[in-house]
This record gives sequence, structure tokens and C-alpha cells, in this order.
Amino acid sequence: DQQKLLEVVSDDYIKGNKEAKVTVVEYLDFECEACGAYYPVVKALMDEFGQDVRFVTRYFPLPGHKNSVPAALAVEAAAKQGKYWEMHDLLFTEQKSWGEKPTANPKIFEDYARKLGLNMEQYAKDVSSKESKARVDRDKNAGTRLGVSGTPSFFVNGSKIPNPKGLEDFKTFIKAELQKSAPTEAAKEASPSSTASPTP
Repeated sequence: DQQKLLEVVSDDYIKGNKEAKVTVVEYLDFECEACGAYYPVVKALMDEFGQDVRFVTRYFPLPGHKNSVPAALAVEAAAKQGKYWEMHDLLFTEQKSWGEKPTANPKIFEDYARKLGLNMEQYAKDVSSKESKARVDRDKNAGTRLGVSGTPSFFVNGSKIPNPKGLEDFKTFIKAELQKSAPTEAAKEASPSSTASPTP
């Protein structure tokens, strides 16, 4: 069941090599400060391993954050106009100016939508649509079934990993998986030749 929930589907948001043998899935909350701290780390990983790794991000808004659901819906509305990653990046770079507020303020996300040049009439429809809410809920429900309770939560090739201490630590997890998936030329070379005779 866990592997099925982590399977990459056609409307997942993916960066990197879509055919890669190594997949990193991140469940995130745009208002979560820890997610904000990991944002440059994940971005650096995408830059370095984009040819060999498929990076997938999924919504997991936490109930303690007043703007987490409005933020996720704003990103989903931007995605419908082909600007998922632009809104994703903008919300994290601007997180300090909109996060940790006592009440929800969807208006601020309208300003970001304008900044990205979105069609505002379409944005208004999409941000409040049942479809957008269902898309966010789908990720959240899958994450809950996978045992996600906090953000960010990372899965590398189907296994949940402890949150890395930093970029180098994260690279270790990825390199280990890349090594597993690489063809073992060394193993072929090490196999004994058929002409070899045993020593007496």
C-alpha cells in the first residue's frame, strides 16, 4: 500500500529526470519554517542531481498554520496556469512576510499571482474550486496514510528518511540510492573466468 501511495502519477509536480530510477518525494507545508529552511537545500539537490533523480513535491498543509491551506490552494491555482514552480518558489522566498500570522489572509496570495502575471479571473475561480481543494486533500490524505505527521517529510525510493542535517547529509541518501540502481560493472569484472583452474 505504501509503495502504491508513493507511485508518481501524471499530475504530480516533478522536477529533474522523469524517467529516473531514484525518486525523492517531499510532503510540504508552504507556511512551515522547517520547509522554508529546506527549500534552498532541495533546490541545490535539484540542480546537482536533476539528470539522475526525479523530485516530486506534494501538499501537506498542517492545521496549526492559518495560511497553509490558502497557500496550497494558491499554488494549485497557479499550477493550472502552468506556474506551479514559480508560485512554489515565490512563497518560500517570501515566507517571512506572510507566514506565522494569527489569521488567514488569501489576499496576499492574489498579490503574488499578479506578480507572476496570472490571469486573475481564472485564478479567482481556480483558487476556490472544488477541484483545487480535492487535489490538495488527495496529497494530504496520502501523506497521512503514509504516516506523515510533520513537514517536511522526505521519501527516497519509497522509504521515509530522517530529515537530513543539511545538504551534504541529504546527498549521502541520494548517492546511496544512485549506487544501488547503477549497473554493477565491478561485479561483472570480479566474476571468475571460465578458463581459470583451481590452485592445488
